[in-house]
Order: sequence, then C-alpha cells, then structure tokens
Amino acid sequence: MKKTLWLVLSVVLVAAFVLSACAPKATPTPTPPPAKPTEAPTQPPAKPTEAPTVPPAPTLKGTVSLWHAWKENEIASLNEVIAAFQAEYPDVKFDILYVPFDDLRGKFETAASTGGGPAVLIGAADWGPAFYDAGLVADLTPHLSPDFLATINEAALGAVQYKGALIGLPQTIKGVVMYRNKAIIPEAPKTWEDLVAAAKAATQGDVVGANLEYGFFFSAAHLHGIGGKLMEPNGDPAFNNEKGVEWVNLLVSFKEAGPTEYYTDNDVNLFKAGKAGIIIDGTWNMGGLVEAIGAEKLAVDPWPAYKDGHLSGYVQTENIYLSANVTGDDQKAALAFIQFFLSPKAQALLADPTKAAHIPATKGVEVTDPLMKQAMEAFALGTAFPVIPEMGAYWGPMDTALKSVFDEGADPAAALQQAYDSIVAKIKEIRGQ
Repeated sequence: MKKTLWLVLSVVLVAAFVLSACAPKATPTPTPPPAKPTEAPTQPPAKPTEAPTVPPAPTLKGTVSLWHAWKENEIASLNEVIAAFQAEYPDVKFDILYVPFDDLRGKFETAASTGGGPAVLIGAADWGPAFYDAGLVADLTPHLSPDFLATINEAALGAVQYKGALIGLPQTIKGVVMYRNKAIIPEAPKTWEDLVAAAKAATQGDVVGANLEYGFFFSAAHLHGIGGKLMEPNGDPAFNNEKGVEWVNLLVSFKEAGPTEYYTDNDVNLFKAGKAGIIIDGTWNMGGLVEAIGAEKLAVDPWPAYKDGHLSGYVQTENIYLSANVTGDDQKAALAFIQFFLSPKAQALLADPTKAAHIPATKGVEVTDPLMKQAMEAFALGTAFPVIPEMGAYWGPMDTALKSVFDEGADPAAALQQAYDSIVAKIKEIRGQ
C-alpha cells in the first residue's frame, strides 16, 4: 500500500495599521503582537502493509512406476490423470506398463516378492488380502488423514480394510443396484411396501411390475441393510440370529412383488424387452439396459426403506495399491499420486462416459452421466463386499440354505443353523485348523 501523508498548514497573520497625524503628540496605540500560527496535528505515516509471504511450492520428485491391465478407453483417462498430476508436480516422472489382466497378478507377485515390481499397482480387490499377507503391499493407514478417508464411499472403503490395515484405496466402484423402467413404474418406491404396491399395480398382461433376483450374491447385502451382518471382521459367521431370520423372511416376501429369480437371466431379459418394471442387477449391465430400453426410460433408484433399515446391495471395488518395496522420493511421489487418484478432479476425469466411464469412489464428484450419478447415490446405502479368504466358505452353505427355504419351505432358523455349522467347519479348513 502506498504511503499517505496528510499536512494541514494554517497561519493567521494579524497586522495593525498605525495611524499617525500631524496633531499634538499623543500616546501611540500599541501594536498587538502577531498571533501564533495554529499547527495542525501531524498524523504518523501509515505503516505499509507487507505482502504476505508465499510459501514455496511443495517440491516433489521421483518416479512413479505403475502397472495396470486397463483397456484402451481407460488408458485415455489414465493419461489425462497423469497429465493433471504432472501439471502440479512437474518434477515427477512416470514409468507405465500395461500387462494383460490374466498375467498381471502373477507378474506382480513374482517381481514384488524379490524386491522389484512397480511402486503402484491397479488391480482387482480380491488380490489385496493375499498381497498384504505376503508383505507385497503397504498399509496406507499411517499415510492418510481421517479427513481424506471421509471423502470416500463408506462401503468402498470397507472393502479395502483387512486385519486392521488399509491395504489399498478403491479407485472405482461397481455393484448391485435396483433398476426401474420409468415407463412401467413412473415413481421410485420409497419403502418396500411402496415397491410391492407399485409392482402389483403395474402387472398387466405380459408385463410384470417387478422380477426380483434373490440369489445369495444379489441378496446378502439386504441383511446388512436391515441391521444384521453376514460375518464378523475376522470372517466368523454372524447371521445365525433373529436378524438373519428376518432377512430370510424378507427374501421370501419378494414373491409378493412378482416373479423371482435365483441366478438366472430371465429378469434381465424381461427388462430389456420392456416387460419388467423393477429388477435387481449389477452396474456392469447398465450399458446393455440403456441400449435396450433407452436412457430416458432407465433409472437407478435408491434402496427402499424396510422397517428400521433398508434394502442394500454389495459394493465392489477395483483398487490402487502401494508396493511395500518402494521407498524414498519414489514412495513420496507414489503416495501423492495415489491420493490424487481419489481427488474429485481425477475421479471426474475417470468418470468421463466417453472414456473410462468409472463410477467414482469419492463422494460428491460431479459427473455428467445421470445414471452414473444415480448409481453413486444408490451406493451410499451399499454394503462392502467381503474379499477376505473366509468368504469362500459361505457360498455353498448359504445357497443351500436359501434354496431349501424358497423351494422346499424349510424353516428359516433351521436352514440358517445348518449353514452356520457348515461354514464354521469350512473356515477351519481355510485357516488350516
């Protein structure tokens, strides 16, 4: 700021005129002394405002080596993310390697187990626990703040937590959602009762209001949504209780809304033909549904409420991992890149429907595709898909239990007890006990 000096000078001059005349001598009129000038108070000069000290731009160097198995359209988005990162950190270099998906896991394990491999790996979520157990990927917990983690979809974040560690970050999400044909059922049902009523009203001729899938993969998350849980964090079963029975009874009631499916494509085919109002399916089929009935008719709805909870669907992730081998400047650069990958800027680039079209794992990302936005909102009520080894013990026994109830009218509590016993035995085998 410029200096400003205010000066006010006031001078009062008083002069007396002396009159003299040629008269007899008289006493002269005294001349009053001149008045003392009044000085204006001088204000001290304003202190100049110093320009704020700009901290030096953070310096980051090193090389980020990255392996992936992405397709061509995904690589276009990856290149945009790297360019955006290098615009902020121009001294960081990248070494990118494409590896076919079927070879990526084995190549990484071989290289990382001997101290090599990339600093960063983009790969499947179910690889993570084995990588961590083998000491190949790092726990990110010490490197990430709670505020940063709070920006990530809760179910997606739950899918990368293993043995108290954060074994990676979810860079995109997919999962089970509820689709609706707006031409058949115009409004999204807010509750399970609303869904049943709307489905019944829409069922006419060869059109069904709902055709719901209740195979174990597609229905297990409802247990979590209504307040129960399938397993403990260590993989031990936790469903054999009143909430488990409530969950099975909820699935039995699916038939009130219309026909049901157990791992068939009948529901999807009927929906594509414009003959079903509501189905439950994965986001991986979204493109095919858009092509079949048109984007203007398709909606991805939030899960409807049920009693004191809501229905739900499994949320799965593809992860970005930090190698346990990387150190020094390369580690710092890799960590910064991994965090940038989950930033709204990078996630928006990856969500470009003309390129990678990845559903963001970060909350609040602005996306241009309305259906992708709806899926993000649905995933807010999603459930983390368990990727731990113990999950392998659940598939057969839970399928057997559910089918015995659906097809044979078995008692839900008895069916769950049978499943529980089988799962406990299988988990012991998995753990080598």
